[in-house]
Amino acid sequence: MTLHIHVRRQIGIILLPLALAACAINDTAQPTNPPITLNAPPALVLEGTCDITGELESWLQVTVLTRQEFLLRLNEASAKNADSVYDDTIYLSTLRDTVAGTNTPDCGTEVQAVLTTAMSNAVAALQAYFNHNLTTDLNTALIEPLRSLSQVESIQNELITRMKNQYQLENNAPPTATS
Repeated sequence: MTLHIHVRRQIGIILLPLALAACAINDTAQPTNPPITLNAPPALVLEGTCDITGELESWLQVTVLTRQEFLLRLNEASAKNADSVYDDTIYLSTLRDTVAGTNTPDCGTEVQAVLTTAMSNAVAALQAYFNHNLTTDLNTALIEPLRSLSQVESIQNELITRMKNQYQLENNAPPTATS
């Protein structure tokens, strides 16, 4: 009987480390991302005139869609914990850089500056959040950028109306009423 107990102990001593090793194999630690360090956005490219409807349209196509995508991703990121916003922050900085590098016609210069500043401030807040050096909570840090993005949307809508009216005038159609 003591031999049987002794064999069981030996088997237990052999199997325990194997079982622990098998568990450790499944415990693959997620690699941690380094702190985020981002460059400033590129300088604004102020080129073109809104009197040329195609230039206005080209700028609006990029900035409106990019602002919408930025806002969608920012809202998703703001619901995450700090360690989970790395990819969001990098992606949002790319969207910001896309907007900043887009040729901006004369009537869009002010809204372009507000848009890129809002995007930069939102990205900076997420960067600080991820790097664990945000001095306030994330929602508070995003209040101003979100307010500015809302203002940008209103101005872009006015410029869309202007663009549509210009196209209608160019095609000898009566302009639409502004709302």
